[in-house]
Amino acid sequence: MSAVTASFPVRRQDFGFDDVPRHWVDNDPFMTHLFNALSALFPDGERYFVASVRAVREKVQDPQLQKDISAFIGQEAMHAREHGHFNEGAIRNGFDIKKLEGWTRGFLSVKDLPLLKSERVHLAGTVALEHFTGILSAQLLRREDLVEAIDPTMRTLWAWHCVEENEHKAVAFDTYQQVFGKGPADYAIRMGTMALATVLVMVAIHAFIVELMREDGELANLKSWARGLNRLWGRRGMFTAIVPEYLDYFRPDFHPWQHDTNFLLRKWRKTLGFA
Repeated sequence: MSAVTASFPVRRQDFGFDDVPRHWVDNDPFMTHLFNALSALFPDGERYFVASVRAVREKVQDPQLQKDISAFIGQEAMHAREHGHFNEGAIRNGFDIKKLEGWTRGFLSVKDLPLLKSERVHLAGTVALEHFTGILSAQLLRREDLVEAIDPTMRTLWAWHCVEENEHKAVAFDTYQQVFGKGPADYAIRMGTMALATVLVMVAIHAFIVELMREDGELANLKSWARGLNRLWGRRGMFTAIVPEYLDYFRPDFHPWQHDTNFLLRKWRKTLGFA
């Protein structure tokens, strides 16, 4: 009988960020600061994901899911490390990403409120946020115009991260269902945490962009704001495009792999030279 192996690998990476230009997405302040804002969320966000899954993994009986949890933890740890290194380097361009990482910890502190301080709610929060990262990552991989707009010094980092977010997008979800079940109460908790996560994520991203534009001296750059907001919320905007997939989460029978991204994964693994 063959040994169980994880469904996806942990890829060790060591990116360099010494030559990243100031405006590394389409030479545009807003688009650059959108991605900077996301990067500010990642180190502490990824560590929260790992902690919430680790807290319950001893209750998981399925050997395959146990292996996938180990790979999930490995991938998320690498994401936190590499984005942490980038955030440190961004200081050289005059952007106080460390301050925004502090804001991220402030947003995450809601998990310590009495009503939310439980393993079930913490894991449900991870499930909700992993849905966000999964569908946003898939959207970026579909939009080659956006990938091409990223400076080559940063392109591989983001493509790698997006690939891995889709590889492990169901691990937290499956863990939640195996540990806590699929009953009405569990569904209600997942829906409630998604509602809260949506508010926090949207407020955080837009607040971070405003702060970074201020630090960059671009707060009054109306052309960059108009173009950037259109690329987020316009008819073909990144956020507009994920609304249907986001809403799918609220279906009682939802599972992340109902959004089949295997074609994208095969394409980008080949592009990046991944196994």
